[in-house]
Amino acid sequence: MVVVGGGPAGAATAISLARLGFRPIVLEAAAGPQWKAGESIPPTARPVLERLGLLSGLDRAGLASYGNRSVWGATGAVEQDFVFGTAGPGWRVDRTVFEAELAAAALVAGVDWRCGARVVGCSRREPRGWSLRIVDDLGSRTEEADVVVDASGRAARVARLLGGRRVRYDRLVGLLAYGSTGTGSAEDSTTLVEAVANGWWYSLVLPEHRLVAAFMTDADRLDTIGSRRADGLRALLDQAPATASRMLAADATLDWSQVRIRPAHTGRLESVAGPDWLAVGDAAVAFDPLASYGIAAALGEGFYAAAAVADLLGGRRDALLDHARLIDRTLAQYLVLCHDRYGLEQRWPDAEFWRRRHHPGRV
Repeated sequence: MVVVGGGPAGAATAISLARLGFRPIVLEAAAGPQWKAGESIPPTARPVLERLGLLSGLDRAGLASYGNRSVWGATGAVEQDFVFGTAGPGWRVDRTVFEAELAAAALVAGVDWRCGARVVGCSRREPRGWSLRIVDDLGSRTEEADVVVDASGRAARVARLLGGRRVRYDRLVGLLAYGSTGTGSAEDSTTLVEAVANGWWYSLVLPEHRLVAAFMTDADRLDTIGSRRADGLRALLDQAPATASRMLAADATLDWSQVRIRPAHTGRLESVAGPDWLAVGDAAVAFDPLASYGIAAALGEGFYAAAAVADLLGGRRDALLDHARLIDRTLAQYLVLCHDRYGLEQRWPDAEFWRRRHHPGRV
């Protein structure tokens, strides 16, 4: 079997399959671990991390996160302290290091992990399975698979090669600025989320005295609010007093000249499974970062997807469809939760960003 994509969802699927006695192949298009957005893992991910054997890798890839802080719906901050939870602290990770730890854990589990392998074609075999056309350093070749798992992120590469379509629920994007903190500043281990008139900010102190500050807004509003320009983004930060104060307290220096714009909208494949194939992680459903599903959801989906694939190969032909129904239920619950969270912020009812969230039919 082949897993296309080596991020959290793909790695979790492959590791779980290997532990079930299979020898999956992971085809990762990148030549090696790369930066990705999303550096926070909540405590709720601990059980699946333990099952996948990834907790020791997190000690190398990240730092403890002891809570969340939000300025949402009112000017005062609300604290959620992980210390009083049953799962312990969460994590703040260097994504490049974390991606390397995922690949290393997969290799130890017995996964055939191949970097620099890009899938460019996918055709059906009879009576079952797939032929994948792959381009790598050796040229073009074909890989046969009884089952293909699409874990290629929002690109959903395999699903799109098969004619799949994505449904987008909104236009959210994130503008991410990275920088450093002063080595003598007191470390703040919390994730801070702060609503403003044109969107919301989140910020987090990362390993190696690095820091990320991200402004979330709608893609079609970037020019209107001036956020594509460095001076415009700095002005928007001035409208977020809690985030700006955090930057000051951390003695932070952000590189405004290297702001990265990344998609952050909620989206899904119209069909997340079919005959002998299944999508997991962002390839199946991509969540708004506000929900904090991200890495934890991808790891969990990968774990359960592996069980579905094993059931399929064991003779239960509806196993992948049952898993697709589970993803559909998860999405339905998430949409209600996300709508409720955005509904808590009523300070700017006439701002276009918030009108869209309060009336989801407007995109």
